[in-house]
Amino acid sequence: MTRGKTGYRALLALRVPRRLALASIPADFADWLDYAAVVALLVFAWGEGPFVLALFGFALTLPYIAIGPLLAVYIDRTPLGRVLVLSNLGRGLTTLALVFASNTPLVLLLVFVRSSVDSAFTPARQAAIQASTPPELLASANGLHQAINQTSKIAGPALGGLLLAFIPAQSVFGLNAVLSLVAALSLIRLNLPQREARAPSDLRTEITAGVAEFRRNRRLLLALVFSAVAYFAFFLYDALIALLAADFGLGATAFGVGIAASGAGGLIGALVAGRLASHPIACMTWSAVFSGCVTIAIALAAMAHIGVPAWLYFLALGLMGGSTAFMLVPYRTIVQAETPPDRIARVFATGEALITAVMLSAPFIGSVIATAYGTGAAFLSGGALVLLLGLVTAATMLRRLP
Repeated sequence: MTRGKTGYRALLALRVPRRLALASIPADFADWLDYAAVVALLVFAWGEGPFVLALFGFALTLPYIAIGPLLAVYIDRTPLGRVLVLSNLGRGLTTLALVFASNTPLVLLLVFVRSSVDSAFTPARQAAIQASTPPELLASANGLHQAINQTSKIAGPALGGLLLAFIPAQSVFGLNAVLSLVAALSLIRLNLPQREARAPSDLRTEITAGVAEFRRNRRLLLALVFSAVAYFAFFLYDALIALLAADFGLGATAFGVGIAASGAGGLIGALVAGRLASHPIACMTWSAVFSGCVTIAIALAAMAHIGVPAWLYFLALGLMGGSTAFMLVPYRTIVQAETPPDRIARVFATGEALITAVMLSAPFIGSVIATAYGTGAAFLSGGALVLLLGLVTAATMLRRLP
């Protein structure tokens, strides 16, 4: 019924993709609504400092590296609808437990457990998108889900911070637990296609199947390496945006608006990429070239102490945020298009683990560069790396043309 038709209207005309997208709204907001509440509880209520905040970040991200690939083995064996429902229920229960957490170690443990549960939901959702979406609509599906996720990253912490002005942090946790319950209820009886049963093998082979798929498929490997390098480059300077605003003589308000501009760029970029990512490698390549040029330009202006008006600073951050989406949406489309359904969760979880592991080292390297040579140098390094990545990939593509 949708053959020959593309775009978000054709996607949302399909019952299962529409239900999956609607369920993703409370599911993704549940990831971010209580972010500010956890930080406020640790810092303002209990007086914790930078070390505990670093541990908080560690507890948020480590499960995607260490736990996600292991859980993906069982996701590929289990009906996807069951995984989607149980992972949201598990996330809701761990969030509800935060209401009763009375000390920092317990909060950090619960954050770790909740991220571990979420590391099962994310690859299961990617598998569900693959299973329920016609191939010609995969890019639109990934663009829509990335837009939902990006919106939750922008609005979730902001709404959580606003709620803290009226209710205590524990009440925010309770509200967030309700969101996960709503997501779980909306996924019950989601009519996903049945996957073919696969012969069981030893656990080591099962775990390494995701890695083996990247080795087998050169297009998958190219997309993974590209994404890992790109995200490493982005996070060389991502944590330094406030310092860049200061270099341009802009204040805290401009910094906040700049973050919003970057998020809005990511949202718009996700929606546009979902319409244009029919040639995903080319989309990733030229967006890297564009992003690199914009980042280098803003970096050189900072290093040369050239005054940049606030509107131009906001525009640059919006373009940089949008180009990031132009790399993420095609990457997920490639993974879904190139991976057999019986191992999609393991392939996706393996890729996420590698990208996250590479990404974690970037802020520390960026801070060293900024300390030694200035904030602009960190932006210049990241922009130059992204530009080089795009040019090398473009040259590789051109060499393969007949």
